[in-house]
Amino acid sequence: MSSTGIDKLELGITEDINLGSVQGHFANANPPPPSMAATPPPANGAVLGLFSFGSTTIILSLYNARASGITVPNVVVGMALFVGGAAQFTGGIIEFCRRSTFTGSVFCIYGTFWLSYASILLPGTGIAATFDGDADMLGDAIGIYLVVWSIITVMFLIVALRKNLALIAVLAILALTFLVLGIAEFTGNSAVARAGGILGVIPGFGAVYIGLADLLAADPFPPFLLPLGVIKH
Repeated sequence: MSSTGIDKLELGITEDINLGSVQGHFANANPPPPSMAATPPPANGAVLGLFSFGSTTIILSLYNARASGITVPNVVVGMALFVGGAAQFTGGIIEFCRRSTFTGSVFCIYGTFWLSYASILLPGTGIAATFDGDADMLGDAIGIYLVVWSIITVMFLIVALRKNLALIAVLAILALTFLVLGIAEFTGNSAVARAGGILGVIPGFGAVYIGLADLLAADPFPPFLLPLGVIKH
């Protein structure tokens, strides 16, 4: 045996004649781990958020519009708590997991809106009772509450100006709806309140439309697609 071969044996190195490569004693002791399959991204939480917001908004707006002569909107409390509130907030969390700051913020914020609104209507919270029957003060307080939500909606509208026309229309009319309903609370004018209710039906159905468009787009074999008026940058 050549001195080179002896040196290799002393160093603990063997030569693989077939592969023509030099390997150490432990070359095959730890084989490489199998490749991991790519984790699928989280589902689109916007669909859940849009349907939750839209359905709850439609119901409350119809009550505000005095549909079928309804003047007490408290039946919407259940929807506000579990659909507009909990379900929509969940959609926002999913959107945050998808790294979407805008949609995550929108659905979480409006989810908390519905939860806070339901708490006003729930007798057990005692919020309305603290005004001790002073309808004017309660109306002013709710008016301020609604105007602030109008301002928040305008902030989201500014960001949405470069997204799609459907979303712009929903947020613009929603901001106007909050403002009109706030004015109705300040003035106690039932006609203005009904106008706010009629206006509110539009963004409600608009949100459902966008939700359906997103749901169809997520389906690998949709029966049809709905246009959203995407703005080209």
